[in-house]
Amino acid sequence: MISEFLRHAILRHLEETRHFISNLTNGKTVADLFEDNVVKPDQLLFKMPAKDGRSLGQILLHLIRSLEFYTRGVVANIWEPLSYSLVDYPTTPEILLLYDSVVSSINIHLEILTDDILTQTVDKFNKIATKGEILLEMLEHSIHHRGQLSIYYRLLGLDPPEISYIV
Repeated sequence: MISEFLRHAILRHLEETRHFISNLTNGKTVADLFEDNVVKPDQLLFKMPAKDGRSLGQILLHLIRSLEFYTRGVVANIWEPLSYSLVDYPTTPEILLLYDSVVSSINIHLEILTDDILTQTVDKFNKIATKGEILLEMLEHSIHHRGQLSIYYRLLGLDPPEISYIV
């Protein structure tokens, strides 16, 4: 029961996050961008609005890969981070394709999620935690970076997308 609740919360969060990322494309789909040959390096992704911080693209990629890291770790016990370099993903369409691929993978992992899995503990990090706690931390981490992206968007002259919250 709790796994079903958490699964739905994560899926809603993933939809909201995609909306956040796709805001950089001015409403165009990935297919439209490729069709229009808009696959050149997107300079906006390389902008670093905070001194000594990460660029907008690095934040986006870190957010995407961390979602994958947490869910894959919880369900498959694979705790290896994957690349989130702008060298590998230098355009908004490539980042959106990565996001969609990661979300597909997360959906597969979430189908396997059970209440029993959520109560299992992991002793690999700063402290022992249940896998349920780790998934909650994943949501907190992702929300933190969406807030950071909202500030970055504003600093770069973009309007951050509105998220339609329940209340």
